[in-house]
Amino acid sequence: MSRVWLSSDRPALVAALADRGITADGTPGVAALLIVAQGTIPPETTLAVLRQRSPSPVLMIVENDEAAVIDAIDAGADDAVVHSASDRLIAARVAALIRRGSPRLITLGDLAIDTIDRRVWRGGMPIELLPREYRLLLELALHPGESISRAALLERVCGVGFDPGTNVLDVHVSRLRAKIDRDFAVPLLRTEKGVGYRLAVPAPDQFAIEAATAAR
Repeated sequence: MSRVWLSSDRPALVAALADRGITADGTPGVAALLIVAQGTIPPETTLAVLRQRSPSPVLMIVENDEAAVIDAIDAGADDAVVHSASDRLIAARVAALIRRGSPRLITLGDLAIDTIDRRVWRGGMPIELLPREYRLLLELALHPGESISRAALLERVCGVGFDPGTNVLDVHVSRLRAKIDRDFAVPLLRTEKGVGYRLAVPAPDQFAIEAATAAR
């Protein structure tokens, strides 16, 4: 089931989305699409803030007329509709945007990776990675839950076809772990002793359970 983030209280729209198998909850960092009710703030300002939190497509619901729709799209929104549009119509447009969702985005739990701009978020917060840290994360994210051997990671991330007998890979893993797991209750980057590393991706409800357990 796809998950979208809805910025306003619109129960009928939530129901219309549910009819299409779309859940209106979650956070911007894990949602497949952001639905934003545009107020008095210029659309370009709103979009700039949202792009810092998530690379997901944005559908804006504007208060005024066709001119406001055009302004929102020109500002960078992926789609826009007037507030008076029916909830069923908005849900249909949301579903269409999700169907043609950009392959540039990898979303795993609360982790999001923009493979074009090479930007990373966790829990909606941007994470700055160095080039090799990003390549390491992407390699693991392309095989979620699978253990990848040290030899494979050395070759794909570091360009080394043999084990040089140094801790170069361990250094990159340690730095990546500090950036994507620090301050989060559920660690994603796991070490498989004698094998390599894997990116653990619990189901959304498991994140909540493990976070609650860790807080005790």
